Amino acid sequence: MNRFLLAILLFSSPLLAEEYTIYTKERPPFQISGIIDSNKTFYYFTNAHMPKCDIVANGCFMKTNVQAEIISEDIIKVGSSYYCSEDHIQARKKANPKPVPTRGGGYMDYGYGDCTKDGWQTKPMSHSD
Repeated sequence: MNRFLLAILLFSSPLLAEEYTIYTKERPPFQISGIIDSNKTFYYFTNAHMPKCDIVANGCFMKTNVQAEIISEDIIKVGSSYYCSEDHIQARKKANPKPVPTRGGGYMDYGYGDCTKDGWQTKPMSHSD
């Protein structure tokens, strides 16, 4: 009976049940992303070999000592950088689903860009990206 109660407590824990929003700063050349917990502590994504994950939520996230500021539902500020939610980025990409040619060659892909205080800003991609 005690094991049963322990199992119920473990699986009903808010820590285990909590869902996280993934926020992205930029991509490419890298996808710099992270999550925040309920205390607004920032955790950065890592795919380093054999990391000790502080939170596992669609990837491995490492805790920092940095507090995030919530700008809006879709944008957070971490230090001097802005991070946009994946939902926000995907909505931007869905609004402009096809790569758009640019004058100097290359194209604009709305899934790539940088997050700013005003949201996801796309950037031109070269043919080699």
